Amino acid sequence: MKQPDSKRVKSGSSFNQETNDSRNMRQLSEFLSDAINSIIDVKEESDIDSLFRSGGTSALNTIITGLDDFELICFVVVR
Repeated sequence: MKQPDSKRVKSGSSFNQETNDSRNMRQLSEFLSDAINSIIDVKEESDIDSLFRSGGTSALNTIITGLDDFELICFVVVR
């Protein structure tokens, strides 16, 4: 895993203390997992709704089953 850029992240910051210098991202990973699960839930609801609309359904276009269907490109924490 690539280490954070020390010029951009102040040493001793609360983020570094909370994450053991970004080595322990468990809590933030759980937040990310919750967000992805929310996306999946909304997609499933939209697919079900599309079954009852004219013009076709989106249910068969893309199937999202979990975390493996996403690729983490960047991790940004906003407080």
